[in-house]
Amino acid sequence: MKQNLTVHKIKSILKMLSLPIIVFLVMNTIDLMVTGQGVISSGTDVRALFRNILTTFSFALAINCNLRVGRMDLSLGSQMYLACIFGGNLALQMNLGGIGVLAFSMGLGLLCGLLVGTLYVQLRILPMIFGIGMSLIFECLSFGAYNQQGLMLYGKPVISILSEIWFVITVTLGMIAVMTFLFQYSTFGYKGRAVQGGQRLASDAGVNIYTNCIISYTLAGALAACAGVFNTAFMGTLVPTLDMGSNGMFFGSMFPMFVGTWLGAFVGNPVMGVLCGTISVRLLGLGLAKFSLEGTVQNVIIFTLFLLFMILRDNMSKLSYRKKRRARIALARRTRQELISSPL
Repeated sequence: MKQNLTVHKIKSILKMLSLPIIVFLVMNTIDLMVTGQGVISSGTDVRALFRNILTTFSFALAINCNLRVGRMDLSLGSQMYLACIFGGNLALQMNLGGIGVLAFSMGLGLLCGLLVGTLYVQLRILPMIFGIGMSLIFECLSFGAYNQQGLMLYGKPVISILSEIWFVITVTLGMIAVMTFLFQYSTFGYKGRAVQGGQRLASDAGVNIYTNCIISYTLAGALAACAGVFNTAFMGTLVPTLDMGSNGMFFGSMFPMFVGTWLGAFVGNPVMGVLCGTISVRLLGLGLAKFSLEGTVQNVIIFTLFLLFMILRDNMSKLSYRKKRRARIALARRTRQELISSPL
């Protein structure tokens, strides 16, 4: 019995890891054939890959905090802007360095998420509509602060730690450990899975769905801010924007998040699944960049694959039903043939 369970776990892990491995092998082969270089051919590629993995992984987890129970928070991008601009500039003014920028930004992002979650619970507006309203408010606040300059980290040696590979890996591993504990082993995670099964049923069972909701929004705000800090450190600056322009990273992280939740279902761990989904999509993007394609062309290819994946995932049950139906028909025909050919 234990041996069968171990074999099942190994197969599940291999299923989860298969997608990033396949993406790497396919893109590496195509890149070698077309450009003569592999997906990862220099130290710059390694740094770019780890940078993209951390920022996308963090923001994808932020989306998943609420989307796993049916809420889509469209204010996450604006929360990231507000937290990074105010928290980052405050830390720079106090000469706290890169760790200070990260801590202050995540702290302010946590407060933004707490505010959004509390208002959502009190007002009971549809999540998407409420998220759009909060996004517009946060964008205006970010745009009006610091003479519309946003957050400038380029050329500041005090924040160089944010670009160090060892620090990026350390933060990624810490995020995996903390979020795995919260989602899988904490009271918050248990209650969250109960809410996934049905809010009314969870409430009738004694789960405080409103407290769980506020905690989800709070975590999402902190994770979004973390993604924003590292993205700003690598890009050099974070310029405020209006008219929902802050949602670029939100929609860019949707594909890894959906792929990750699908992969995570194999092992019952959404955090590791989102990590594998993020690695897969980032390897795909890095491989496409080797072709010297424009960013818009790369986005068209990636979002087309996203659409195809969603169509396939939503129709997976139909494909499985048709496969089982064909198997039943084939079995019935074989049985009928055997009955006909057998002597009386």
